[in-house]
Amino acid sequence: MGVKIAGEFAYHGHRVKIYDNSVQAINKVYSILEDDKKQLYIDGLLPQKHFLGQVFCMSHLEESVKDADFIFEVVYEDLEVKQDIFERVSHCCKPTAVIASNTLQLDINKINERALNKQRTLGLRFLFPVYYIPEVEIYPASQTEVQVIEKVRKLVERMGKTLFFRSGQQPLILTEQQRDERKKARQEEILNFSGLGAFSDRSIPALHHSGNDNVQKIQNEVFSIIPSDLDRDCAICMDRLRDCLFSPCHHMVTCLQCGQMLQDRHDACPICRMDIREIVRVYHT
Repeated sequence: MGVKIAGEFAYHGHRVKIYDNSVQAINKVYSILEDDKKQLYIDGLLPQKHFLGQVFCMSHLEESVKDADFIFEVVYEDLEVKQDIFERVSHCCKPTAVIASNTLQLDINKINERALNKQRTLGLRFLFPVYYIPEVEIYPASQTEVQVIEKVRKLVERMGKTLFFRSGQQPLILTEQQRDERKKARQEEILNFSGLGAFSDRSIPALHHSGNDNVQKIQNEVFSIIPSDLDRDCAICMDRLRDCLFSPCHHMVTCLQCGQMLQDRHDACPICRMDIREIVRVYHT
C-alpha cells in the first residue's frame, strides 16, 4: 500500500523518497512501481513511459525526511512501532513538515504521543486502489492546526483528489463492487481530459461505510514528498548538483560525495536498487 501511495504522488509529478526498515521490502519497490506503470499504461492513464516525478529508495530514515514538506507513515497497525517512527521523524525533519499516519484503526492522538510539534500531525488514509480512488480520508489529531489541514487539502486537490473527514470512529472500507465502480468512473474521468493532474466535474458514485471487511495489509514503509522542481539536486543531501553516474545501472541521482558514501556502505542505487559497482564523475558545462 505504501508503494502505491508513493507511486501516486510520483504520477502527479512529486519527488518522493521512500524508506523501509527491511532491505528486502525496499528492494521490491522498483519492480512494484514498474508493474503499476504497465497497468496504468494498459488502462490508458499513463501516456509516457515514466511517472512525472521520481521515487528514490532510501536505507536511512533521516536521509528520507530531513528536507521533506510532507511525510507519510504507512506502517502495519502496531501502535508502538508507529509511535517510535513519529518520534524519530519529528526530531529529524523540518519543524514545518506535515507528518501523517495512514492508520486504519489506531488513534492519531496516541500515535503522536511522543512526537514534537503535534500541531503538524494528523491521520491521512488513502483508499485502495490508490491510483483510481479520488477520496482521501482525514482524521486530525486534537492539536492539529487548521493551517495544516488546509496545506494537506491543497496538496491532494492538486492531484485531483478530495479530502473527507472520517465519520465517527470507523474507517471507510469499500466493497469489491464499489472499488470496481469507482475505478471505472475514475478511468473515464481521467481519459476525458488531456494531460495529468487536471480533473474537474466529478461524476463518481457516493461513498458509504460498509464495515471493516477486506482490510488491506499495510507494509512497513515511510515516505516523504520533496519539491518536484529540484531534479538537478542530489537525492541524498539536496545541497549539491548530481554529478556522478552509477555503474552498471547508469542512473544519475546523487552528487559525487553522496554517491561515494553509498558505495562505501555497500548501499544500492536509490532508484533501481542495483548494486553500485563503480561511480563515474560527470562534469557540467
